[in-house]
Amino acid sequence: MWDKRKLLEQMKFLGPGTAEFDAREPKGFLRNFLVIGDYRYALDPDTLLILGGRGVGKSALFQVLNLPEGAGALVDATNSLVSLNWQHTYWIRGFGKVQQDSSFPTPETVSDYMTSQDAIAWRAFWIGLVLGRILQDCPPEVQRFVRERLPNECIALMEHGLSKLSRWFPLIRQNLETTNDVLDQLDKALLTTDSWLFVTYDELDRLVPSYRELSIPIRELLALWLDRWRRWHRIRPKIFLRSDLFGVDRLQFPDASKFSGHQVRLDWSPNWLYRLLVKRLANSGTPMTDYVQRVEGLIEEEDPTFGYVPTADESRHKRFIDRMIGEFMGANARKGITFRWIPNHLMDAGGKITPRSFIKLFAFAADLELERFDPTTLPDERLLRPTNIQGALMQTSLERINELVEEYPWISELKPAFQGIEVPVAEERFITALESVKWKGDSPPPSTVPGEVMETLIQLGILERRFDGRINAPEIYMHGFGMKRRGGVKRPR
Repeated sequence: MWDKRKLLEQMKFLGPGTAEFDAREPKGFLRNFLVIGDYRYALDPDTLLILGGRGVGKSALFQVLNLPEGAGALVDATNSLVSLNWQHTYWIRGFGKVQQDSSFPTPETVSDYMTSQDAIAWRAFWIGLVLGRILQDCPPEVQRFVRERLPNECIALMEHGLSKLSRWFPLIRQNLETTNDVLDQLDKALLTTDSWLFVTYDELDRLVPSYRELSIPIRELLALWLDRWRRWHRIRPKIFLRSDLFGVDRLQFPDASKFSGHQVRLDWSPNWLYRLLVKRLANSGTPMTDYVQRVEGLIEEEDPTFGYVPTADESRHKRFIDRMIGEFMGANARKGITFRWIPNHLMDAGGKITPRSFIKLFAFAADLELERFDPTTLPDERLLRPTNIQGALMQTSLERINELVEEYPWISELKPAFQGIEVPVAEERFITALESVKWKGDSPPPSTVPGEVMETLIQLGILERRFDGRINAPEIYMHGFGMKRRGGVKRPR
C-alpha cells in the first residue's frame, strides 16, 4: 500500500533541527515551525531574556519574530493573553542574522576595536546598533523621527555602513547624551501612538571570536536593558542567550538576579517533541502527509500560516510511533517501550532534550533503513526497526558532541581521554582521564584542574554524579565520547 522507500526518503530529509530551515522562504519555514506554550511568555513585553541551550529553538523563534507578520501569527497561534496593539509593533534586530548578510560588524572587527574599551563604551556600541537598525528596518515614520534628531554625520555613516564600526562608533561615543535623548523621545512618541518597538538579539556568542571575550559585552548589554526597562515604556528587548552565558559567576553581573522576573527558559517536553516530529512529517508532502493522517485525530487542523498542526493528545502520538516502529524496542517491554525509550535516551544529565537531536534521530534512522532497504523486514505500516533507532542514537550522539565543540572547543580534547570508559564508574577513573589531557588551542576550559573540569561537565549536563558517588554519562553523550555501558538494545552492524 505504501511506497516505504519514498516515505523513508522524506524522513531522511526532515531537516537538521529546529533553527536551520531557511527563513528566506517564510512559507516553508513556518510550516516546519512548532509553536510551543512557552512562546506566549516570550511575547510578554516584560520578558527581556529568553534562555536555552544549543539546539532548543532560540534562533528559530528569533527568526519568526523578525519575519513580516511573524509576531502577529505567533500571537494568534499562542492565544497570547498579552493585551497589546500588535498591529503597531515594530521588530528590529539589535544583533543576529535572519539570513546570510553583512550588516553587522565582523567578530574580528569588534574584538580589535572594542577589546580595550570600558563599560560605557560598550553601552555606546549597543546603542549605536539599535539606532542603525532603526534607520534601516523601521517604518518610514519612525526612521524620519530619528533622522530629524540625530546629528547628520551619524545618519550618513550608520544608515548604510553599520558594519564599519571604526567609522560610526567614535561619533556615537562622542554624542552619547544626544543619542540617548533621541531614544528617550522615541519612547515617548511610541507611547503617544500606542506603539511598541522590540529589539531582538541572537547569536551573541558570535559577537567576538573568543569565548573568553564575551563576558563584558553581554554583561553591558543586559545592564543597559535592565536600566532602560525602568526608564522606557515602549522600547523593549528580546535577548536570546545561551544558558551557560548567563549567570553571576560567568558575567560578574551583580544585578543578574533582577532578571528572574524578566526571563523564560525554553525547555521541551517529550509531548512537544513528538508534536514537532509529527508536524515536520505531515508538512513534508505526499505520501508522508497521508501516512501521518492514517492515525485518526493526529492532525488537529491545517493552519494557513503554520500548515498541518498536530494534536497535543499524547495517546495519539504513541499510536503513531507504535505503528511506525513498534511498541517495544525488542521482543517485549523489558527491552523498552519505544515511545518512552526514545526521549529517555536523548536526555542529558539534567533531563533536557534538544529538538535538534530528537529530529536528527529519526532522520538518521531513516538513512540507515535506506542503506539496506528491505521492505520484507518492515511489516504492516512499519518504517523503522528498533535496531536502526539504536544505531541512529549513536550518530545523534556524535552530532551532539560536534555541536558542543563549536561552542566549547576544549571539549574535543576529551574524546581520546574518555574513549573506552565503561559507565557508571568511580569518579577517580574520570579524574585520572582528565589528568592525562594535554590542553591546547586558544579556548581552554575555564579551569584545567581535573576536579573543576569535572564540575563544569556536570553543570553542562554531559556527566552526572549518582547518589553512590559514581559518575555516569547519558547516552546522548556517551556514544559520542566513545564510552560504553553494559547491556542495552542490539545495535546494527
